[in-house]
Amino acid sequence: MFTDDQIPEQCTQLWNDCSDLVSKLVDGAPIKNAGLRIPAETEIDINKIQSIYLIREGILREKHENNILANYEQGDIVGLDAIFNHKPTQLMTDFAIVVDEYDATELLNHIRSDETRSQTMIQFMSGMYHSYQLISSHYKQDDADFHPEIRHYDEDETIIEEGGTDNEVYTLLSGSADVLVSNTQVGEIKRDEIFGAIAALTGTPRTAKVVASSECSVLVVASDRFQDLLEKRPDTVTKLIEDMARTIVASNQKIVDLSSK
Repeated sequence: MFTDDQIPEQCTQLWNDCSDLVSKLVDGAPIKNAGLRIPAETEIDINKIQSIYLIREGILREKHENNILANYEQGDIVGLDAIFNHKPTQLMTDFAIVVDEYDATELLNHIRSDETRSQTMIQFMSGMYHSYQLISSHYKQDDADFHPEIRHYDEDETIIEEGGTDNEVYTLLSGSADVLVSNTQVGEIKRDEIFGAIAALTGTPRTAKVVASSECSVLVVASDRFQDLLEKRPDTVTKLIEDMARTIVASNQKIVDLSSK
């Protein structure tokens, strides 16, 4: 088990210790589907399938929204914690993987039928719990200096002035906003979209005006803090690129529409 980010060494050690316990948990348990092949780009809701997977080949990712929380590899068991609590996460494959599939209820009964396995289960769950505590504390420390401001705008109120030289990066939390160049609408800002980053990060004047088209709330971060966030959260870079690409496509289409009139 591993993540795409740097995490405390103690957390990695806990995961390794938990991985060493897996064989003791499944020893002698009935297998529902041995060597089950899961195709590439498959999304799995672990809460619905009522199964537990033992990874034999490949990597299974656990994500929440667009964030990868963990990567499960050969020898890892997946879904054991979902027996006890609903998980707000999804499992996904980038490439085809091979697993041994266990029925969740049958495996749990198998573990409970033996005192040693029951103690191993407690040790496994405790190790996983403490590893997630370490990750949470690690990220909380990383974000200690990240204090964004939330601003509220009324309809028709200007969020960004064309030609302005402020150094702030914005994310639309609620409502909607329009993008205008020389008072002509060339696009719109959607909820959760990052905007204003290029001018803020490069220190150049704003090339467009952004006006609230309804009451809206906006998260505002200074460019230096935003740069720190990009370094510590690679998923933010991906989100920024996606938003930029969508904006470029929408703007190009708007230009085409305006030129054809």
